[in-house]
Amino acid sequence: MKMNLKMLIFAVCALFSVAGHALEESAGKPNVFIDYFYRPTSVPFPWVENLRNCVIEGINATGRVYLIDVDSKAALKLEAERRTDENVTDGGDMERLKVMTTEGANFLIQGYVTSMATEKKKLDDGTVYYGATCAYTLKVINPSNGKLVTTKTFKHGDGIINLATGNTEDEAIAKVCRQAIKAVRKLVDDAFKIQGKILEISETKKDEAKEVYISIGSDHGVGAGTYFEACLERTIQEHKSFKLIGELKVKNVESENLTLCEVKKGGKEIKAAIDGGQTVIVRTKNKGGGLLDKAAKAANSL
Repeated sequence: MKMNLKMLIFAVCALFSVAGHALEESAGKPNVFIDYFYRPTSVPFPWVENLRNCVIEGINATGRVYLIDVDSKAALKLEAERRTDENVTDGGDMERLKVMTTEGANFLIQGYVTSMATEKKKLDDGTVYYGATCAYTLKVINPSNGKLVTTKTFKHGDGIINLATGNTEDEAIAKVCRQAIKAVRKLVDDAFKIQGKILEISETKKDEAKEVYISIGSDHGVGAGTYFEACLERTIQEHKSFKLIGELKVKNVESENLTLCEVKKGGKEIKAAIDGGQTVIVRTKNKGGGLLDKAAKAANSL
């Protein structure tokens, strides 16, 4: 009896040890499933698959998540006839979401294509070519409860900067779909923010922090050129808020949970906070607003 009790205690301890290890391993990048895309009857299935593949490529390029195609999971794979049929209807089914949670999904990405179209055009010399446009929405869902985490709508090929043309309709569509590769980073930045803290100041100049080490690295998808907000966490009547005090840019990812950053803004505030024993939180920042981005926005507003 004593031996059985010891074995039971040992088994329970081993179970908790494995569970703790699994939690520790999953504390970095989340497991994100990407579902099939919904489409209207007017949009050919191969065009939507092309767009979906480009979205997958773009998300993978961020290195921010472990992206898993539902097509690779036998329990989630739809029949070929239903996949190629228009208006796939069971992608958001709660029962299916439960299966995704069982399969290890932390998040689910769903795609809704609004339109994909081509327009036949001619040059002055009579040469025929095609222009393409597409519009779609991506939603990030928590599969454990079906709640929406974030949503973002994209339009490609509709502005001067974003023109997508080809000698054939398929070529034009392929080019407009490629624009999704870069565009989907905005969704990733919004939905899958990385958060850590400043560990120490590695370089100062007078009363300013110039370089700092932060507590996140390659395990969390941090890459060269990533920007972070430096914030102080505050609690006001049991509500947490963050006060922005600076901006960091990754200089060198040194390990799975250690990164050297250059202080771009707020060097004095960051040094004062660290010297005062305060915890400075760092969170990924969507660094946009470049010349091309502004030009594209202006063109699209015309």
